[in-house]
Amino acid sequence: MYERPLVIACRGDRENAPENTIPAFESAISKGADGIELDVHYTADKELVIHHLFNLGHTDNGTGIVCEHTLAELKALDSGGWFGKRYTGETKPTLSEALDYCRGKVRFEIDMKDSSLDFLHKVIQEVEKYDVVNDVELTTEQYPLLVHAKKVNPHIRTGTFFYEPPDWMPVRIAQKHIYDWAALLEINVVHLNSVLITPDFVDKLHQSGYVVYGSNLDTEEQIQEGLELGIDSFSTGKLETAISLRNRYVALNS
Repeated sequence: MYERPLVIACRGDRENAPENTIPAFESAISKGADGIELDVHYTADKELVIHHLFNLGHTDNGTGIVCEHTLAELKALDSGGWFGKRYTGETKPTLSEALDYCRGKVRFEIDMKDSSLDFLHKVIQEVEKYDVVNDVELTTEQYPLLVHAKKVNPHIRTGTFFYEPPDWMPVRIAQKHIYDWAALLEINVVHLNSVLITPDFVDKLHQSGYVVYGSNLDTEEQIQEGLELGIDSFSTGKLETAISLRNRYVALNS
């Protein structure tokens, strides 16, 4: 699918800067990430802000739920001091700010946290405004948005996440469901937990034209195994380790 497996910095280079901030994205770009994954919410005043969880307080000094605050209220929070003194006062970026800063430097995986069509339209408008349609993948667990995204812009790339199945479900049944859902949702990218990445399933997905993506591969063992099984890209919180392993794998297999 690609010349080499792509390394996607999950929430930016969160080992060296506060996650989902411009410094984290800047650091990821400087270290050679192929893409950045970021999470986008709708604010109470219908603006697009970048933050991971639905709740505040984990990576800032706020309380409550993101979507119940205005952009001004969210911008007033300290979203960097928790990580280190040098980042005290760092603000949450808007989607517009992130696209403007990073465009032309990396790909974007935009994880959409809201569930409304109005939100979806606004996200795609921003992607089109900054002329990055070809560099963007929209992901979400709000499955209906994936089908509607193609109606808004048929050129937009979409994908979603499939997690480790429960103990009572055989992996091969989970894989069957994933394959069927991928077709129903009309997605381009299949995000797989490491348990679901098997040689025959990767081959089947590739034969059907899907991009195979390893989700949150954070250990050397997970990354190496994913590379050997033929994944096309993967997200990680261990960016430098991932790039080193990917580069070594490519060098050994070129």
